[in-house]
Amino acid sequence: MNFEICVSTPVDVALAQEAGADRVELCGHWECGGLTPTPASVRASASIGIPVRALIRPRAGSFVYNASEKQLIIAEALDCLDAGAEMVVIGGLDEYGNVDEHLIEMLCEKISSEIMVFHRALDLSTHPLESAKVLQDFGISKVLSSGGAPAAGLGLSLLGDLSKLGMEVIAGGGVRLEDITALGEAGVEAVHASCRLKTLPDTMTNTDEGLFDLSTYPVDFDKALLLSDGVLKWNEYES
Repeated sequence: MNFEICVSTPVDVALAQEAGADRVELCGHWECGGLTPTPASVRASASIGIPVRALIRPRAGSFVYNASEKQLIIAEALDCLDAGAEMVVIGGLDEYGNVDEHLIEMLCEKISSEIMVFHRALDLSTHPLESAKVLQDFGISKVLSSGGAPAAGLGLSLLGDLSKLGMEVIAGGGVRLEDITALGEAGVEAVHASCRLKTLPDTMTNTDEGLFDLSTYPVDFDKALLLSDGVLKWNEYES
């Protein structure tokens, strides 16, 4: 089992690496669920020396995209790969809650399906298991999912079914230390966690808290280390 941390800055990446993460998923604007990072952020993160996967999400909100947004998704994916991302984390649904096959087809014309991960739009699809089969038809074998539940530890049934289907499942969404054994038994390839800690600046004394939200959500090293140790113990137990 691998350990993947969702990061937003090069500092997060360095902390994830130090805590023992196998790789990171880089995104911007984590507070809204994550948006596409800038190519500069990808370059800086990739230079640290840990594998970087880039989230490709052009805006907040639903995963139903119009024609211009689809073109932007393709352009952002290509930019992130050019900047050093090893994979892109993509996704989209049609208005009926099915995988947006048109978007996937457009992406596959430009990018190898082997370096794509379908993100948690899968959890919002009408029939996640059937959606996974559609992805397999396109050659996409990697999915990030909570098993259609508010937290991955509650979605073990679907996560297990996805794994049995032959998908490489990255279990993400509220992953806790006590979930690792059950997730491992469900056959997931990796656990994905944010390990964030809300932080307020302590260097500014004249700020009006009602004027701006100055809080940030960096990766917390202690949280990351705790989960990293849990994954390591699972792997030692399995071997």
